Amino acid sequence: MRSVAGTELTRTQYLQHIASDYNLMVTALAGPVLPVPTCPGWETNTLAKHMGMVYLHQAFVIESSERPENKEHLRYLTGSETEMELLAAGHSAISDALDPDRAERTTWSWHHNDFSVDFWFRRMAHETVIHRVDAQIANGITPEISELLALDGVDEVLDFLPLLGSWDGAPNVDFGIVSIAAHTSTGQKHWTLEFTGEKASVTASTQVDSNARLIISADAAAMDLYLWGRIESSDPRITLTGDDEAGFKQLMQVAVN
Repeated sequence: MRSVAGTELTRTQYLQHIASDYNLMVTALAGPVLPVPTCPGWETNTLAKHMGMVYLHQAFVIESSERPENKEHLRYLTGSETEMELLAAGHSAISDALDPDRAERTTWSWHHNDFSVDFWFRRMAHETVIHRVDAQIANGITPEISELLALDGVDEVLDFLPLLGSWDGAPNVDFGIVSIAAHTSTGQKHWTLEFTGEKASVTASTQVDSNARLIISADAAAMDLYLWGRIESSDPRITLTGDDEAGFKQLMQVAVN
């Protein structure tokens, strides 16, 4: 598993978060169908279906080490499942696949250099918590994320940025340097992002880069939500210094979409 700033949790911790966030998500999705403000165009039943499909897809990848090319991950479905039944089926599949005793090995992933089973423990924990947040926001619930999981979520989403240089048509922009500072109860973690016309890079830092065009500071949970586009910089927990936040957010969309 790749972690830029050494924030990763154990497999067991990731599984605990998946279980608890899944239960919170199901509770939030169990009521009437509602629009999901943080996922424009989605309703809560769309969210349930999305999560079910994601779980099924990644369970197949973990079990087979391959990407399903012909919808093999749907082999156990009848096609008559409701969205919530699909979500439950997906959760059951991913829970079985994410065996903490599973030997590490190479498997398929869309990451630029992490093709490990551990990648999927981490990825599924953060996929679950962010969409749990979406479900709660749709129901008017103020979401919370545990500090350590949020800090690792910041590290994970920033590590997706090097993908900017690997996709055809990627919008590489000579934006310059962005400094990210996430505060925790025990200190701070810093990341330095550099965007050029050819690539994006992310490195761990000990302090804010003095050459940064944009500095973003927040507690770990707020930073995680901000980078995933779940809250805006108008949130009082976010502090911005510098210019062209809009340009930075446009670049981040490549990582979080």
